[in-house]
Amino acid sequence: MKVSTLVLPALASATLVAAAPAGAPLVESNKLRRVLLRSELKARAQELQAIATANNGTRAWGTPGHWDTLTWIESHIDKNYYNVERQYFNITRQIFDDVSVKVDGVRFSDVNGMTGSPNGTVSADILAIPNLGCEASDYPASVAGKIALVHRGSCNFGLKNALAGTAGAAGLVVWNNDPTSLQPTLGAPEDYNVTEFIVSAFITQADGQALVTKLGTGTLPATVANVFHEEIDLTANILATTKGGDQNKIISVGAHTDSVKAGPGINDNGSGTIAQIEVAKALTKFSVNNAIQFSWWSAEEDGLLGSRYYTSHLPEEEAAKIVMNLNFDMLASPNYLYAIYDGDASAFPSPYATNGSALIEKTFIDFFADDGKESVPTAFDGRSDYQGFLQIGIPAGGVFMGAEGIKTAEEAVLFGGQAGEPYDACYHQACDDINNLDYGAFITGAKSIADAVAKYGRSIAGFPFPRAAAKLIPRTPLAEPMVPNPSLTKHARHGGCGKALEA
Repeated sequence: MKVSTLVLPALASATLVAAAPAGAPLVESNKLRRVLLRSELKARAQELQAIATANNGTRAWGTPGHWDTLTWIESHIDKNYYNVERQYFNITRQIFDDVSVKVDGVRFSDVNGMTGSPNGTVSADILAIPNLGCEASDYPASVAGKIALVHRGSCNFGLKNALAGTAGAAGLVVWNNDPTSLQPTLGAPEDYNVTEFIVSAFITQADGQALVTKLGTGTLPATVANVFHEEIDLTANILATTKGGDQNKIISVGAHTDSVKAGPGINDNGSGTIAQIEVAKALTKFSVNNAIQFSWWSAEEDGLLGSRYYTSHLPEEEAAKIVMNLNFDMLASPNYLYAIYDGDASAFPSPYATNGSALIEKTFIDFFADDGKESVPTAFDGRSDYQGFLQIGIPAGGVFMGAEGIKTAEEAVLFGGQAGEPYDACYHQACDDINNLDYGAFITGAKSIADAVAKYGRSIAGFPFPRAAAKLIPRTPLAEPMVPNPSLTKHARHGGCGKALEA
């Protein structure tokens, strides 16, 4: 496909040779799935952990750990079978210069900024807000002109900010309800029916408890700073498209490659990244009738930026060649469930439901059923990397195994594990490492990819394609940087990327 890309010299010079070994059989689901091994998933996970460990424990986009991740992915892709490209693009990055909270002359030592907070410093008296600050009635008239101190919990950080600001507060400090550190995100003001947020910061549970005790019902002088500047930084997607198969009927398969800054992201989304690598390697033993494009997206954690860049720069004639997009995010959650995006909106209302997406959902439902496993629908809300495809009329679907959401008793009966506990208790934390994977779930997730790739790589009979031309989303100028918007990455039902929006 022709997309706006810059190709590494080594890749650009690759010789186009036979698309598959001479006499390679046409791909079949059961044969492709049999090639996949738990031992190989584990080996790749160990390699990815080593990359994170060598780079201060993170693979966030723009860091050496992420660039090393991209090089590592490319090292596993057969250039004789695939055309491999790097698609470079710029992102505006927010760099914190001063994130601080000082009360009664004492500066707190552990303070996090809030992504989405206005740039600035506020000095005023600080007042503890009762309850959790999730209702307008929680904010007394006396908060006007003061800094509101609010406990984390029950509702989004953005809602707390909007309610405090609407009540006239000059600033906001949220204190944690958990000892684990967090990088909070407010989202967008318009999501909460306000035109702007107020300056805000996030302090630890211990500091918050001590401050609430010290304040009682009174106030103390305080200063809150959330001062930052913006820089433009470079990152890249990786696109690997089979040389064989009909290049006018392309099955797009995607997973994001970046972790959050707080940890190595071996489940989120090392698992999806690794599963795609192993399926892409296994596929080289077969031929396909329809082209398969494996995409490894960058900067998902900052608002689906890699996939959005790709879809927003895709010419109409190239978009028309993509039959569908399959998305895989978090495939090895330790307290997993097998969740399938609800493409027919039978369980969750969705503006994105189409006949094509419903057929994709059924493909995954059938896979799990044939494998003797249960599955459940999850919200098809556009909060993952399939969003950009839906916006240009391309059907989508995929599998997800849970993030910070809490497993229900009913789900524990279906999938085992612990009811009342998160699907992934290490979501967006430093402990999302090599020990945070369930390999039974992992191999099942990889095989769900293989099943769909084999099915649609063989035939798209009965699928609505070609489809009526869609009106594409406005084209973004090539030189214009992408702007982070973490509010786009949140799963409504089973948790997912962007949970820092939620208190």
